[in-house]
Amino acid sequence: MPAAPQMNFLSAGGVVASAEVVPLHDSEMSFAISAPVNEVLVNEGELVKAGQILMTLFAPELELSVTSAELGLKAAELDLVYWMPRYDRPPERRQQAQAETEEARARLKTAQANFSQTSLVAPFDATVVDIQIQAGEFAQKSRTALILGDLANLQIQTTDLSERDIPRVQLGQSVNIYVEALDTNVNGKVIRISPFSETVGGDVVFPVTIEFDDEPEGLLWGMTVEVEIQTSE
Repeated sequence: MPAAPQMNFLSAGGVVASAEVVPLHDSEMSFAISAPVNEVLVNEGELVKAGQILMTLFAPELELSVTSAELGLKAAELDLVYWMPRYDRPPERRQQAQAETEEARARLKTAQANFSQTSLVAPFDATVVDIQIQAGEFAQKSRTALILGDLANLQIQTTDLSERDIPRVQLGQSVNIYVEALDTNVNGKVIRISPFSETVGGDVVFPVTIEFDDEPEGLLWGMTVEVEIQTSE
């Protein structure tokens, strides 16, 4: 029989908990409106940059609103140019032209904001982990369209650290980490303690985030780990 894995935990007053590997950032992205998908501009596994357009919807009426608002603003600006130097004309007409131009700018800003809802844009550098809808399919408002994860920066989050143990945990404490799938021990430190609890299986737990000192090769999002937070010297 193969030998049992050696976790090498201190077992000398440390807090032991189960945890999982998670990205530094992740996002389940969805649209704010419902419409058919026009284009999916990325593939699963692709690296994307912050600000990159990932997916668009087919909403010609919103695009037309932008075009109409742009034309309206150009017309208002031309009218303003005509009236501004005409000091021989009533000042109230110049004021009216200025007001109409500001209103046209506001309409364009609103139209552009509405049209921006037809695009999903990457909020950070990440990997496209999952695409849940394809071009031609109908995207429902608020339903996940794709999932992003910052797989270049992985960390650990505890899943069952109880309210009884959380008072002993402090930022900066060293952590022994055993990654089950890799059968390896590495070190880390506590970088965040959740200020609010979660309930798991009827138990009150507090998620604690742990940063690797050196991330082990082969680490993947979702791998299970065991940690011992060294709460005593």
